[in-house]
Amino acid sequence: MTAAGGPLAIKICGLRSPDEVAWALEAGATFGGAVLANSRRQVSLDVASAMATAFPGRVVAVVRGVPDRTWENLWTLPWGGLQVYDRPAAAWIPRARADGRLAIEPVATRGAADADVWLWDGPVPGSGQAWTRPGVPRPDHRLWVAGGLTPANVGAVLTRWRPDGVDVSSGVEDRGRKSRTLIQDFVQEVRQWEQDQDQRST
Repeated sequence: MTAAGGPLAIKICGLRSPDEVAWALEAGATFGGAVLANSRRQVSLDVASAMATAFPGRVVAVVRGVPDRTWENLWTLPWGGLQVYDRPAAAWIPRARADGRLAIEPVATRGAADADVWLWDGPVPGSGQAWTRPGVPRPDHRLWVAGGLTPANVGAVLTRWRPDGVDVSSGVEDRGRKSRTLIQDFVQEVRQWEQDQDQRST
């Protein structure tokens, strides 16, 4: 069980086509992630639009460094959520919430905004580097964790932090590309952990 008592959210980030979003959702993930930031996983607005339109409400836009015109165009697409790294929280979180989109605030060790979700990420987002956060208490907020997650270690991370969601990118890649098999393995490990927790609580 999560801190909120509901099913864990699973976001497969860094997807680069509607087909990859389909892989993630068919495996049982909650969201796919489209990166609109300087990254080897970056997609164009046209590709991101195709992903969001094909799966309305199921894709999160990961935004950093986009021009103002692109930023405004993003709001016309049916995102399930926005994860924004470089714009003042007060300028976008209320707008996202008013539109019914999940507002995901990337934070270091403490949240600083009234986001729907605080995301604990690794030291370099998308790099696969883990962040162990020694001595840091779990915040009393809806929390997702990321950074170095793989099918092999996600269960231990869930046991340690009891988050409300997990966010993975490089940990489900093979030679730099998303692996359908690894995505399936990751989701299966998370759901198995949930089942194990449910059995122990009964």
